Amino acid sequence: MVSFSAGFSFVGPSHPIITYVGDEVMLPAFLSPELNAQGFDIKWTTLKSSSPVLLYQNNSIITRIESYTGRTVFSRENLKYMSLIIRNVRVSDGDLYKCLVFSEQWEDEARINLIVEVLGSQPSISMISTQDQNTTLECSAEKWNPQPKIIWRDMNGEDMTSQSTVATQEDTEGLLTVNSVIPVKKEFNVFVFLLRSKAPKTDWPSRLTVYSFSPGVSVWLVLFWVLLAVCVAVTSLLAIQWRKMKASADVTFDPEAASLWLIVSENGKEVRHVDTRQTVADNLKRFDRWVNVLAREGFISGRHYWEVEVGEETAWDLGVTRESADRKGWINLSPYDGYWSVVLRNSNVYEACDNSIMSFSLRVKPRTVGIFLDYDEGQVSFYNAQSHSHMYTFTDSFTETLYPFFGRSLNDADRRAAPLVIRPLCTQWSLRTLTSPY
Repeated sequence: MVSFSAGFSFVGPSHPIITYVGDEVMLPAFLSPELNAQGFDIKWTTLKSSSPVLLYQNNSIITRIESYTGRTVFSRENLKYMSLIIRNVRVSDGDLYKCLVFSEQWEDEARINLIVEVLGSQPSISMISTQDQNTTLECSAEKWNPQPKIIWRDMNGEDMTSQSTVATQEDTEGLLTVNSVIPVKKEFNVFVFLLRSKAPKTDWPSRLTVYSFSPGVSVWLVLFWVLLAVCVAVTSLLAIQWRKMKASADVTFDPEAASLWLIVSENGKEVRHVDTRQTVADNLKRFDRWVNVLAREGFISGRHYWEVEVGEETAWDLGVTRESADRKGWINLSPYDGYWSVVLRNSNVYEACDNSIMSFSLRVKPRTVGIFLDYDEGQVSFYNAQSHSHMYTFTDSFTETLYPFFGRSLNDADRRAAPLVIRPLCTQWSLRTLTSPY
């Protein structure tokens, strides 16, 4: 028997839950102090509808909103936790959720705000000039949710957002197209446009140099400004690369962390997938199911860069992982589980294993992949080291040691492929010009 005069309460998080389209999300709720809720009815609803998203009554579960059918799970571990799990999250799932726990003697509720984020397309910028010689810049981006924060900056880094106008339009999926317009008042200026998500994800900035000259301006003055802009851009790139050159990391494979289907060379610079399972001692560091290996070297601060030769392989995994991440059993490659990685599948399918899988295409297939870790800034960037082009950047916050991470395909055909090779970095690397995502 339970005396309700003891003062039980039903508790949910005080902050919004942020998730992404396609993910699985849990809305946590529980009784405090802990109490077995076997005799309670539990009803999850949303602000949009009074019909239950999920109803637990008489030891059975009922879903009445059709759009949630087959996608909701009720977490009822000893019926102390009454959390709602939503799978394959949709934009329409974003809402204020209410969980009501009730019986004949007592009832209470918890409210949880679920925000479904969609990081839209990279913004594009166009310039418009009217007959009265007024010039404006228009920047637009599609498929965002919710509306991102918009920032305009000029060539001196000053915030120009207050001079812009913003318009949004919702499409049939409930996603937003964002348009922002700013007037160009100077003869020469550089504008940077930023869309900033509410969630901790990478900004998508676009930069456009605008040359607006009044009648009578000398052609030589035009050339001067153009050359000056080019010189400043080149100088900035060289400065960035000089700083990165100093961050070059001497990375080696760790035999103690290698899968039993991998052999690491004596110098620690090559790893090969073999047909025979190796008879070596197991340990907490070693991968037992996945054909993966880590580097010996871990990083707790600073900037670090290394390159991996992948050759003509049809499948590979590259990135970093935190020290406490799972290495036993089947692994989920996602930042939530401690893995920030880019993978190749089926020879031409490139995916960033973010909290939701993001596929992207490359015009040039990389034979060598460069990984740049900026621990303090919370970024892991991937580059095609041959074409010097950017592939993908993760943005996160790191709190423990990160290790370079390498993976091979589980397919038998991959065992005949060339080894993964950590490429030595020479001083000439500082002359490379990698295309920055910013």
